[in-house]
Amino acid sequence: MSKNSNIIAVTMGDPSGVGTEIAIRAKIKKMKKPNFFIIHDPDFVKKVIKKMKSNLKVREINCPSEVKKLPKNYLAVLPIKISKSTQLGKKNLSNVKSILASIDLAVKLAKNGEVAAIVTNPINKDVIGKKVKNFRGHTEYLAKKDKTNEQLMVMMNRNLKTIPLTTHIAVNKVSSKINKKNIIKAIINANLSLRNDFKIKKPRIAVTALNPHAGDGGLIGDDEKVKIRPAINYCKKKKISVEGPLPADSAFIKNNQNKYDIFICMFHDQALIPVKMISFDETVNYTAGLSFVRTSPDHGTGLDIAKKFIASPNSLIAALKSASKIAQARRK
Repeated sequence: MSKNSNIIAVTMGDPSGVGTEIAIRAKIKKMKKPNFFIIHDPDFVKKVIKKMKSNLKVREINCPSEVKKLPKNYLAVLPIKISKSTQLGKKNLSNVKSILASIDLAVKLAKNGEVAAIVTNPINKDVIGKKVKNFRGHTEYLAKKDKTNEQLMVMMNRNLKTIPLTTHIAVNKVSSKINKKNIIKAIINANLSLRNDFKIKKPRIAVTALNPHAGDGGLIGDDEKVKIRPAINYCKKKKISVEGPLPADSAFIKNNQNKYDIFICMFHDQALIPVKMISFDETVNYTAGLSFVRTSPDHGTGLDIAKKFIASPNSLIAALKSASKIAQARRK
């Protein structure tokens, strides 16, 4: 249990992107809760604040509890140095070590109970991948740090929660990565997360099909018959309220959004497109199944707009609030 139940650690993300800007904008909004600090280079944060023509002040801290004592017009920064050659909008391989160090420190603080949760700013997987072999993204990296294989990527906003069964892999590999065992695991872990993290007493789960028209009785593939439906039937016998496989082209109609608490989808875009279409600006990425709470904005690093200072902080703010709520639910 966190000693600082209202304090959240925010990672720097890729400093060349909009992560610094949106953290600054979130602080400018003067949210009452939750308190947060960013693990970043104080000098770089000051430069960005100056370019944004903001009156926000920076205060270096040594530990999370110091955040409680700061005035509202101060952004707390737990210092980690980045490359002096860092420029907004330009990828910089020299920062990979610092980006990962920021994540690692946030995880350490969360696991030690020094913060209630962590929020990770966006990173460029291709940048880190050039320095770290087989790097696939935050979700997989955090699961490895937590020594678990029970992680689920949950994309969520006020209207919808989805889970991609397969995450950061090529579409032509999706079918081979789907099997009865991992579908069952996803259903069971989704049910646990809805109960423990969202306090839903009787979760209702939907599972989408992989193939068009749910395979059309085997005419367009047999994944539904061989893998998906048997997994659903197994979980039903375990008294889990789960239905499917639902054809993906009609799974997310309004009636179903009201009927189900979460949708388990077969691949990345099948899960992310509907939530982002409904509310791109307020969608949050939550990693269920970890021993600590982690959320993230649903957007990327925004290198193309990083020098324009037009990024919206809304998804980061939603991620902060969601992290705080989930942490509170876990404490109860």
